[in-house]
Amino acid sequence: MMAIIGMFFQDGLTGSAWGDWALYTASPLRAFENELGAQAPLGFFDPLGLSSDGDAYSFRRRRSVEIKHGRVCMLATMGYITPELTGKFPGFLSPGSGLKFADIPNGLAAIGKVPAAGWFQIFSWMAFCEVGAGYDADVNEKKDPGNMGWRPPLLATDNPEIKKRRLASELANGRLAMMAIIGMFFQ
Repeated sequence: MMAIIGMFFQDGLTGSAWGDWALYTASPLRAFENELGAQAPLGFFDPLGLSSDGDAYSFRRRRSVEIKHGRVCMLATMGYITPELTGKFPGFLSPGSGLKFADIPNGLAAIGKVPAAGWFQIFSWMAFCEVGAGYDADVNEKKDPGNMGWRPPLLATDNPEIKKRRLASELANGRLAMMAIIGMFFQ
């Protein structure tokens, strides 16, 4: 197993063991190699071959979902770290139950501590966000994946190079946050 991993790093996807990548011009694997998110050192990384059919709609949908999950995981990672550094809110989370914010642990242990009404609020907010954003509207309306029509005042730009760099950073940071939150859950 270590040998094959070493070969991937040494030769790349189509190194000397598989031939010259330039000869595979009609391959469906090449359909998305220049898309945003194909970043060094891996380039376009699709180990399961989910985009091997070259279907543009499926790729846009998966990219949209990747961006959405990355954004949620970035918020979740910050939500996991912040109470550890700054402390928790004073007062009661549920005055009727006598449950204080300080009584809620971080991570997966919090699942059993949050009252049913709290879970109802959480899932209601999630549904509101999905419906309010027009579930998959960015993909179905042929917008850029992840573009939900909101322009953050300090981050929005019309310069295409800056926008491309920022979107690539968002993808990379979202990917990192997805790994980070899973690691935090199981540490």
